[in-house]
Order: sequence, then structure tokens, then C-alpha cells
Amino acid sequence: MAEGIANGGAFVGVDGTQFVVGGGRTIYFSGFNAYWLMLMASDPARRGMVAAAFRLAAAHGLNLARTWAFSDGGDRPLQSSPGVYDEAMFQGLDFVVAEARRHGVYLLLCLANNFDNFGGKRQYVRWARDAGQDLATDDDFFNSTVVMGYYKNHVKTVLTRVNTFTGVAYKDDPAIFGWELMNEPRCNADPTGGVVQAWVKEMAPFVKLIDGEHLVTPGLEGFYGAGAHERKDLNPWGIYYGTNYVATHLAAGVDFATIHLYPDVWLWGSGAGEQLAFLRNWTRSHVEDTERYLGMPLLATEYGKFLWDWEGVANSTRRDLFLGMVLDSIYDSAAGGGPLVGGAFWQLLDGGMDALRDGFEIVLPEDGRASSIISRHSRQLAALNGKDAEALRRRRCPSSPRKMCSCKGSSSGDSDTPQFRTHLVRLISLFRSIFFVVQ
Repeated sequence: MAEGIANGGAFVGVDGTQFVVGGGRTIYFSGFNAYWLMLMASDPARRGMVAAAFRLAAAHGLNLARTWAFSDGGDRPLQSSPGVYDEAMFQGLDFVVAEARRHGVYLLLCLANNFDNFGGKRQYVRWARDAGQDLATDDDFFNSTVVMGYYKNHVKTVLTRVNTFTGVAYKDDPAIFGWELMNEPRCNADPTGGVVQAWVKEMAPFVKLIDGEHLVTPGLEGFYGAGAHERKDLNPWGIYYGTNYVATHLAAGVDFATIHLYPDVWLWGSGAGEQLAFLRNWTRSHVEDTERYLGMPLLATEYGKFLWDWEGVANSTRRDLFLGMVLDSIYDSAAGGGPLVGGAFWQLLDGGMDALRDGFEIVLPEDGRASSIISRHSRQLAALNGKDAEALRRRRCPSSPRKMCSCKGSSSGDSDTPQFRTHLVRLISLFRSIFFVVQ
């Protein structure tokens, strides 16, 4: 069972580039994605499959699940229209939270989708248009006051929900690791990242005003934008995707950074060697920039490789090579006190879930090699748990006693370090955002 859930229900916190529980002791995350948990659990007859998935995950040492806390409009909605919720679906999410706690698995709950699946920002914009708003594109999700009001109401509804199985409000439940503002936010209307950045500056403090215990992250894939310390040339094909990796994670209320890893999707048509080179460089650059400019933990909240090759033949060997490379990168960073301290593969399925296969699935009972790689990684990370985060930081950066340090050129008395500027930016952003109160 995950240490923080087992030992009196401690919330996960942040100390510099480390996640901590129980008085500043490190905790690392070997995780998985399972977007379908709430949908399946909304049918009481299928809840056994959800419980089985958590048992399977726990048996392989997995201690973090990332899943959806949204389903907007459509045939099986959580939110059928702004502020109107389906109780059966909400009870499905209640069951997921309760089962996660019972099996010692933390939850990273995502609050909205950039894409059309399960509604997404398009559904929010459609609702606003139906209410008489003249909105040009789906990207008006990020700047329409009406749409932002819908989103804030959803945030408040989810965070203050009292679980029908445990009697505990979500905002008070330590089984929830944190909140992700959106799955993979992008903005074609402003490719350089300013619009999404402004949205995060408003929404992250809003979440914190309702729930000051849980961690918050924007949900970025890691794409660089325009501005200081951004490196657009490292993006797939060297183009903008509408987000700023560094600047957006500096917003007040943001506690940790995220990246995604899909080299064969992002570089579709390129060779295996080019994709592996991209994977190494993408991971390395974000570890460096997170430590140098952000001073916060980093999670690879999605990583996956398509199982089928161009001839339509399953190629698990390449997939397992990719899996091993990602997990080795995470472990190497974690073992050395670096900021990349966990991840979550896309996606976990159990036997009998063929309808949910998407080519990226890992069915642990059926895939012995992948199962072995993941279990070994889980054991390696678990062996790192329980260290003193402050002592770990001092060993990595002995010249600085501060909680946030950069080993490249910082000293305890330098008020112009990247970390000092980080604190200043966050303080200014917090004062600018303080008027966003709970309605």
C-alpha cells in the first residue's frame, strides 16, 4: 500500500524537486493511465472490473493512477449541461476514489479535455453558444468569461463532492494525489502559448482557494513556446503547439510539471533511430529545464508506443525497448535526486477489455515482458521511498541550503538566481490572481 495512504492518510506534498509524505520523506511514483475507470464504475455490474484493475496495479507495485474526472455532454455524461450532473456517473467516480484508497493507489484526477473525446473544450464552447455567446473557435474556451464560469463551477462541484462510499469530500481525501486542470491543453489561436498561460494563471489559484491541500498541475505535454528559457527548436518538427513549458509552470498555484512522451505519434513517418534520439533529448531537456528554472518535481504523466508496425504486425520488442528507456530515465533521475520522479504509462487494461484497446494498451496478465519491466521499475522506485528530502537536496547541491536550488551557478546569498526569480514571479502572480474567489 502506498506509504502516504497507509500511514494515517497524509497528503502528498512538494519539497523542492521531490514529492514528500510523512514529514518530508520522499515518495516516487510508478503509475498508469486508465481514463475509463469512472465510466466503467458508473455501472454497478461492472465495478468488479474496476476493483480488479486496482488489484492488478497494486500487485505490480503501481502506486499512481491518472484518470478522468470529466465527461461533458454526449451519451454518458458526468455533466450533461452546465451545472447539471448525472448521479450514477458521479457515484462511479466515488467508487474509483474509494477503491484507489483501498488498494493504496494515489489518483491524479483530470478536470477537462482539450480534445473532443468526452466533450472537451468544444462542448463547453457549444454550451456557451447555445446560451447566446458569439464565440469564434473552440479555443475561446480559454478566454470566454462564460465558459470559464462553466469550468470553475465544474471544478467546485468535483472538489467539494462528498464521496457516497467513504463520506469524505474529495478535497479532504489524501487518496487523491492532485488535480490536473486539463488533459493536454493546446491553443491554435495563440500558438506561442500566452492564452493557455493566462488561463492557467487564473485557474490554478482558483483550485487552490477551494482546496489548499492537494497538488495542482496544468496538464501540459511539454511543448515549448515563446519567451525566456523556451526551446521551440526541441518541439516535434520545431513548431509551436500553443503552450509555454517553463512560463506556464511558474504560475501561482502550480506545484509540479508534466511531460508526455509519444515520439512515434509526434514524429509519424520518421525512423526508429530518429524517434529514440528525440525521446532521449526531450526527456533530458525537460529534466534540465525543470531543475534549472522551475525547481519543482516532474512527472511523465503519459508515455506510450504504438504496438503495431507499418505492416499491421504487433511489435512488442520495440514497445518494450521504449518502455525500458523511459523507465530507466525516470529511475536514473530519481536515484540521483533529480526532478523526474515518476510517470504513468498509457494505458493499463485487464483481460476482457478488448473494446478499450487502442494500440497503446498494456495488458499485464497477457504481456509477460512488459509486466516484468514495469514490476522491476516499481520495486526500484519503492526502494528510494522514505529518504529525507532536505538531505537529498543538500547532497545534490551542497553549496546551497535553500529548499529550491540550482546546482549551476547558484549560491545561498545570490538574490538574482533563477529560483529567487521563480519565487518572485509566483508571488506577483498570486497577488494578481487573489481576486478569483469561490463563487
